[in-house]
Amino acid sequence: MAYVVDIQFFNTFILRSASKNTVHIEESRIKGGFNEPFAALGPKAYATNENYEENRRENALIYSGVYNSRTDINQTNVFSGAEKITRAVDPVNGSIQKLHAEDTNLNILQENKISYALIDKDAIFTAEGGNLTASGAQVIGQVVPYLGKYGISKNPESFAVKGNRKYFADKNRGAILRLSRDGITEISAAGMKDYFKDNLKKSTLVVGMYDDHNDEYVVSLQGSKIGLLANGNYQGYETLSFDERAKGWTSFYKFKPNFGFTVNKNFITINSGDLWLHNKEYSIETPKNTFYNTIAESSITFVANTQPSVEKTFFTINYEGDAGWEMKSSITDLNMTARPVLPSSTTVASEVIPVSFIKKENKYYSHLRNNASTTASNQIVGVETSGIKGFFTTVKMQHTAVDKDVELFSVSHNVAGKLKVPRTTSSTTAKK
Repeated sequence: MAYVVDIQFFNTFILRSASKNTVHIEESRIKGGFNEPFAALGPKAYATNENYEENRRENALIYSGVYNSRTDINQTNVFSGAEKITRAVDPVNGSIQKLHAEDTNLNILQENKISYALIDKDAIFTAEGGNLTASGAQVIGQVVPYLGKYGISKNPESFAVKGNRKYFADKNRGAILRLSRDGITEISAAGMKDYFKDNLKKSTLVVGMYDDHNDEYVVSLQGSKIGLLANGNYQGYETLSFDERAKGWTSFYKFKPNFGFTVNKNFITINSGDLWLHNKEYSIETPKNTFYNTIAESSITFVANTQPSVEKTFFTINYEGDAGWEMKSSITDLNMTARPVLPSSTTVASEVIPVSFIKKENKYYSHLRNNASTTASNQIVGVETSGIKGFFTTVKMQHTAVDKDVELFSVSHNVAGKLKVPRTTSSTTAKK
């Protein structure tokens, strides 16, 4: 006679050690309920092993039986010792950190190598050295490595997928990678190679997510030495994105997620156990630029470097775009700084005349006034002195709007400079 015992767990079964008088929670029946909160006590099949113990194999794969939804027979707990159900990968490449099923293959991400295993098929090698795939009885077939000495280090949390594109971080090599049909591509080399080589090694956590709404891979580098602030402290993270349309790194973000994912084109991140929906339309309750109930400013930092070989003076700045942008800073390579330029509508009660943009013919203009107090490279300096001198200047533009989208189309400068050419002389011999 069979009995039914209600339990507080799903897929829970009991196994008792005969030698150690220890009870373990595990399947011991040939047939058990699948995802049901009860266990039926009836005929059982036992295989006793008095010296069983846990054995971790960090470089091997194993597969179980299957759950048949038609017959309701659950064999996911069955690992047959009479069949070859394991497949090992090269232990030289470190432990397996992540598995990802794709079509009829299984992607295997080790610390120092990326491979894929053929599932329900195997490779047949021809006399010419090529290979063909054929179906077979072996579940885990040939393991085929991808070209390139890359892995996922010990950061499986960096893995994110969009269609046939997989993204992950290799901390050991200071690279962010994309695995697609064309193999492995180092996307961190798209203008950010030095940045990731310096900062990945400082990271203790590398959180990777894919934002379907903006079609970009978002990665958050987190650690005590990440994100240097102007005051010399660290904010502990930096979050940035790779845009597939631009094929480059397009933005830094002011949010620190624990994890993130996309549901129906909605990008959602987790912070402190709460779910946060990104890219929402503006409302009084949720203004734009709000991350985890904290409002941040939008800013763009770029380098102005017309005629790179010329040492020049930057006299004015102008931009095309929406009203309300301000120039937070402009610093040349000679460490010459300009006073901040305020939005066109700003008035400041101060003894010093405020520097602000003036609208002329659908552009916003302003003079650059020197903010230095010492001389540098034969530059006449001092507060209110016109222009800043250098080969290039790093400019930061910022906007504080939270109720609408704003655009910054272009920024340009009026400059004056003289190309320094080395002086040369020559001598000739004159004959009379």
